[in-house]
Amino acid sequence: MTAPQLGMSPKAARRAFSAALVAIGGLALCNWVLAPHLGYLHAMQRLEPVVERVAAEKDRIGSVLEARRGEWRTLQQEWASLREGVFTAQDARAFIRGLLPLVEETGCTIVLADFTSGGKTERVEEPNQPLAIAPSPVTVVARGEPEQVSVLLRRLGDHRPRIWIDSCRCVFPAGGTGPMECNLALTLLVVRNRPETADGDAAGPRHKRGATG
Repeated sequence: MTAPQLGMSPKAARRAFSAALVAIGGLALCNWVLAPHLGYLHAMQRLEPVVERVAAEKDRIGSVLEARRGEWRTLQQEWASLREGVFTAQDARAFIRGLLPLVEETGCTIVLADFTSGGKTERVEEPNQPLAIAPSPVTVVARGEPEQVSVLLRRLGDHRPRIWIDSCRCVFPAGGTGPMECNLALTLLVVRNRPETADGDAAGPRHKRGATG
């Protein structure tokens, strides 16, 4: 069908053809450029609830981790405090070896040093724990001037691991002058591994020292 048959001039036909080409190009541009973005926007709308749930779960996990970190810091502080109050077996032996030099450094002299338990030591254990704490008594009688004895008591009080001073009895010389004697009952809390029985159960103390049977 020719342009005259359609009632259109050649110029009008060319304009119509050009307009058709522009329309087709516009549709192609929409499909090639705009359609992917529209699809992306629709996908984001569908995924938005999922993203919100993931963000909420991330916040919850972060809160749980922060709480766990707080608990861990508390446990570290408690462990550090415990370490200050107990000796290992090696620490206890080192303290006993160094007790005489420690006393002499203060200017005092040792009259008596007894590291035996005298049958009074009992193991302090938690049944489900792999360690046991055993009190280790030490009796020391030191002689010195009041100022020297005061320095000795301060040195013992500042010692780490901590030394527990159960009693302190001082005997002053007649007339109030001269060296005095200080009778100290000390306790070292010593951490030891619990012994294991043949069937794998931790064995507690069967008898106290001096007991029969």
